[in-house]
Amino acid sequence: MTTATRDISNSQIPMPGMPRPHTIRRILSSDRVAPGQVVEYQGRISGGPRFGLKGRVVERRNQQAVVDMGPEGTWHIPYYFLAEPQAA
Repeated sequence: MTTATRDISNSQIPMPGMPRPHTIRRILSSDRVAPGQVVEYQGRISGGPRFGLKGRVVERRNQQAVVDMGPEGTWHIPYYFLAEPQAA
């Protein structure tokens, strides 16, 4: 009898026409953020910016970054809600 092995790295069966899931690298501290850097908002807070919205870091602070989100305004966002956008 043979033992079947399966690849558990894929949680979804790939199908034609379905986009591949993308991974986002989290920004964990102020060390990895620089003014002028483009970041992506990953929070889901009522009254806050939309999930996935991209903006440019204006100022770096200890616990949060000041991010210009264009027409959505300027927000003070904690680093754990920020991620580097995935390269296309």
